[in-house]
Amino acid sequence: MGEGDFIKKPDRRFKLLVIIQGLWVVTLVVLALWWGTLLKQQSDEIAGLQTQLGVPESQVQSRLDRNLRMIEGESGTFILLILVTNGILLFFYARDTRRSRSLEAFFASITHELRTPLTSIRLQAEALRDIEDNPKHTPYLNRLLEDAGRLESQVQQTLELARIEGGGALRPQVLPIRSFLQNRIIPQHTLGENRLLIDLSVEEARVLADPSAMTMILRNLFDNALKYSGTGPTRIQLLGKSSDSHYQLKVIHENSNFTGSTESLGQLFYRGSNSQGAGVGLYLIRTLMNKMKGEASFEPKDGRFVTELDFPLEKDAGGPDA
Repeated sequence: MGEGDFIKKPDRRFKLLVIIQGLWVVTLVVLALWWGTLLKQQSDEIAGLQTQLGVPESQVQSRLDRNLRMIEGESGTFILLILVTNGILLFFYARDTRRSRSLEAFFASITHELRTPLTSIRLQAEALRDIEDNPKHTPYLNRLLEDAGRLESQVQQTLELARIEGGGALRPQVLPIRSFLQNRIIPQHTLGENRLLIDLSVEEARVLADPSAMTMILRNLFDNALKYSGTGPTRIQLLGKSSDSHYQLKVIHENSNFTGSTESLGQLFYRGSNSQGAGVGLYLIRTLMNKMKGEASFEPKDGRFVTELDFPLEKDAGGPDA
């Protein structure tokens, strides 16, 4: 993802703002001219009535000229203030847009560059663990691998968030959700050291979702479960059922020790009282679900962390067949 990905959306927004501001200025100018014309007509009518009532013509003309100067002056001042105000707003918006675009491009560039060395560190640590004979070194290598994996996950989340916020589009398609979970999600998280105990109890249905976004959403939830598990293995329960309008998938972390505000979950950079992350994961989940015309909600309660994901069904989405 390059700098050009961040330029397109701000430019479109700026052009749209210029068009809206232009239409607003034109509308107000037309209204000001219309009001000025009406006031001038009324002033002429009043001057005519005063003349009919016997007021000296010179006095009537003096009052009429004064009223016209007042109307022209106030109308001109009003129009000038509108133009100056809109010009100032456009100037500050353009300046802030340039700054934001530069920061986003730098942010995306630096996070993208971090991916290669982090992958290299993880691979070298895995190689060292495989050839290391001293068991005393094993905990340190495992910790190195864990930290490298966590950093890789954070970088990937940051890149995806930057892509979505920068105007990146998802590509939803019709997915058989039970088959997708069984074949693409669960095998990745039930093998290896960080093993999850996953109970799958979902109805088969064809939902509209982006496969990559789905993978990232569930990976974030599973990673959070590993971070915030109490004693014993990490247990996940997947419950899914469809209704007439949507498909609801519940991801239940059975032995969660997360503590935090339920109302604040899903906000950018919100971290619970015992958080081990940057507060991006749940916000990214909610953003991705909204992009797929779905919803996400989170509820930590009674030692469990329940995430509800609502997906549109195929008949509501009208998408192409997978």
